[in-house]
Amino acid sequence: MKASHSALALVAGCLLASSVFAQCTNDTTLTATGSFAGNTCGKNLALTSFCSGGDVPNGAGTSVVQLNVGNSANITIGVVSSTTGFNPELAYTTGACSSLSACTVDDTNNTQTVGPDTPTTQPAAGTTFIFISDLNAESPGCGNYNLTVGGTLPVKLQNFSVQ
Repeated sequence: MKASHSALALVAGCLLASSVFAQCTNDTTLTATGSFAGNTCGKNLALTSFCSGGDVPNGAGTSVVQLNVGNSANITIGVVSSTTGFNPELAYTTGACSSLSACTVDDTNNTQTVGPDTPTTQPAAGTTFIFISDLNAESPGCGNYNLTVGGTLPVKLQNFSVQ
């Protein structure tokens, strides 16, 4: 009996920990700067918070975009919603993509346009993530967006030959 109570407590603890610390699934990986269309509806519903757990999306969906940056990145990001009733939150983090990752951009202004913003600390070369969500209880609270990314991304070798 004592073992079953311990096992039950262990399972409950794991469920609680997984709801507090959620990993995210990226919608796409950007390999170039420019403008990119997307939609947040129904995505990353298990991600109940981001930016060190301080930002709580409304539950309609959160897009996560992976961005691999190069040295001296000087990244700028902006987002424009084309859906009435979807006022996006724009957040940017480096390192692991999880609810506990700290954000260097964490911006919303309750309009359909956010940014362009430059992270307060420019990232070192590596993997970064952009969160696009809506924190407000409005309808539909998700929708189409256009993400704009500027800066320096890694150069990919397309062709190489020795003569």
